[in-house]
Amino acid sequence: MKMRANRTGVIEKSRLILILAVFMLAGAGCGEPEKEKPVEFLLTSPLIRISESDFLDELDLKKAAYPYTLDKNPAEYNEIVIQLVNMLSEEILLLSAAADLGVMVTDAEVEAAEAEFKEDYPEKTFEAMLLENAIPYALWKKRLKKNLIMDRLIDQEIRQKIEITSEELVEFYRKYVEETQGLKSSNKEPPQKMDETELVSVLRLQKTEKLYGEWIKALELKYPVEINKERLKSILIDIEENKGNKNEKND
Repeated sequence: MKMRANRTGVIEKSRLILILAVFMLAGAGCGEPEKEKPVEFLLTSPLIRISESDFLDELDLKKAAYPYTLDKNPAEYNEIVIQLVNMLSEEILLLSAAADLGVMVTDAEVEAAEAEFKEDYPEKTFEAMLLENAIPYALWKKRLKKNLIMDRLIDQEIRQKIEITSEELVEFYRKYVEETQGLKSSNKEPPQKMDETELVSVLRLQKTEKLYGEWIKALELKYPVEINKERLKSILIDIEENKGNKNEKND
């Protein structure tokens, strides 16, 4: 009886330890959930924000056009980063204006634009091109949609509002003929002959480019873009530090 009592005591003690262990585990699980890491935004405006993660994706996309040794050339790498900051800042202005004015494109229009783009890539060469340049398809399509929206905005706000008079067209054609003759006399290849429709198109493009600068300045005042300089600094390569590391290796 004594042995049975001891065994019973051991069993009860084991059960007690097991129950305590379960409660301890349950208590650990009921603590405060881990806080998610806040999203770091590199570029922000009143309407559009670009996270650091999205910026790095765009940077990878841009770097795909350069040699793999780009990271070993800090000056060139930093220049590309700054170019991207400027490009995306301008993009934010355009997309902010588009959102304000209700300018958008449908999924069907994006699909049609994609199909048209792929016509230049027979069979599976389009997919091969993306793979070769390490460009994710989702990122490529996202950029395609943004470009379509921005082009539609520029068309609505600038191109369609441009008026071309017959006097302007005659003057433009005169300058075009003079330029063509000048190139011929200098033994340089003259530009291809253009008909009236093409002349109007080129003149409209020139006028659009001229008006675009002033229009963008107005958008900068309406949708100011803020750059997170601390996060940008972490992306840039410290040229002085890099030089120091190289000198250490040489020593």
